[in-house]
Amino acid sequence: MEFVDQIQTYAAPVWAWLVAGAEAHSLGAVEGEINWMHLGVQMGVIGLIMALLMQEFGAILIFTVVGVIVHVVVDQVIPMVRDGASFVMPPVGDQLYWQYLAFAAVIYLVGITVLYIIKRILFRG
Repeated sequence: MEFVDQIQTYAAPVWAWLVAGAEAHSLGAVEGEINWMHLGVQMGVIGLIMALLMQEFGAILIFTVVGVIVHVVVDQVIPMVRDGASFVMPPVGDQLYWQYLAFAAVIYLVGITVLYIIKRILFRG
C-alpha cells in the first residue's frame, strides 16, 4: 500500500489545482462550491456522445478536445437559453479558467475512455 500512498501524495496537489479552476468557473458554482449534479450530467451526456461517435481508440485526444470545446459552448449557451442572459465571452485571460478547462479535459479523457471500452464490449462485431 505504500505505492498507492506515494501515488496519492503526488496526485493530490494536481487534483487540488484542477478542482480550484472548477470551483471558480463551473456552471452553477456558488461561492466556490461545485454543483456536481449539473456538472456530472453535462459531462456525462457530452462524454457519452463523444464515446459513441468515436470509431477507434486512436482518436481519443481529438474527441477529448472536441468534448472540451462542446463543454465550453454549452457553458456559454445555457445561461442564454435558461435565463435570457446576453452572450459573454469566456474569461480566457484568467488562469483559473484554464485550470477549469484542464479539469474538464482530464475528466473527458478518462470518461470517454471508459465509455468507449464499454461500447466496444457491448457492441462487438
